[in-house]
Amino acid sequence: MSNSLIQLYFGYALAIGITSNRFVDSTFGQTCFSKWYALAVNVATLVLTPRLLWESRNGFQGKETFPKLILITFQVRYLVAYGVIAYTVLSRGFRDRALKEVQPLLTKLLREEKRNGKRRLRRSLRVPIYLKFCTAAFMCLTICVFHFHTGAEMNWRTIARIIFLSNALNILEIVPMGYFLALWHIARGFDYVNQRLDDILASTPIDLVELRSIWALHAALTRTAIRINKIYGPQMVAIRFDNFIFGVINAYWGTFFSFHSGTNILWVAFGSLTYWIRCVDSYLVDHVSDLAMRYQSSPKHAWSEGYWSQDINSYVTYLGSSKLQLWTCGLYKENRSLWFDTISSILYYYIMLLQFHLVLRN
Repeated sequence: MSNSLIQLYFGYALAIGITSNRFVDSTFGQTCFSKWYALAVNVATLVLTPRLLWESRNGFQGKETFPKLILITFQVRYLVAYGVIAYTVLSRGFRDRALKEVQPLLTKLLREEKRNGKRRLRRSLRVPIYLKFCTAAFMCLTICVFHFHTGAEMNWRTIARIIFLSNALNILEIVPMGYFLALWHIARGFDYVNQRLDDILASTPIDLVELRSIWALHAALTRTAIRINKIYGPQMVAIRFDNFIFGVINAYWGTFFSFHSGTNILWVAFGSLTYWIRCVDSYLVDHVSDLAMRYQSSPKHAWSEGYWSQDINSYVTYLGSSKLQLWTCGLYKENRSLWFDTISSILYYYIMLLQFHLVLRN
């Protein structure tokens, strides 16, 4: 099931041009067509998106008279969105390189699972990936729904514009998914390593060759996690900044339109649901980062009760000296507490924006 969802994700990612790789039979690959197709979509996104955003802004302004701060925040929201989209499109090569980093590790992990028997995913790994796919799919569909509700006259040109703009804005939702999947596979690899180590140490005699093989896999997972984190670092800074701007401005819009006489209560409820689902979606990225770091250096207290050898002692020493720490561009550590700090900052600036609104209204 998860493999089918991953193939669906990479199919859509290729369709909107954020990668030129196809994912077939657990293998990433490029073709001449996929490279040129991704390039064509990237050029179209960079050239056409500003015009479509401008038309969306004019359509919003023309519907009725809104307070000045609403119009300012509308422009800021889409300026930031286009800036992040442009950076994402121009940095596609770095993300394609990240896939090449993951591929050998994924192949090795699948080979190990096939050799020793594939294990059932833990609930702590199974729930986040299904939840992440649900939240990402919901947000992508929601963006399209909101644009169809602009009130514009529906014809084939309008529909084509809405679909193109929705796909361009969906880049902001799909790119973090790639980082999530990379870290999720690494966390899954660490969990497999931990289970295999427990099996090896429970056997008599201990297979030291197998122990060294699993040790090498653990080291490869750690190195790959650090490289992926480094490659995706600037991208995740941009995505987090966009999420922050979205969180502040959309909370302000939600408050304004909740008390606006012309707003349908169903749209208020739908907008609130969308807002909180987006918050959950951003939380899942920090959650899987925390999960990867926790599985990488999980405690081995029970080992001291069994047979102890020089190889086991060396491995425990290695674990203590190679604890994984995922920092984004050296600015902040990726974990769940970062998400709560972000929510607190959004609340602070949202209140400030409301104060500006009240001052300008008076």
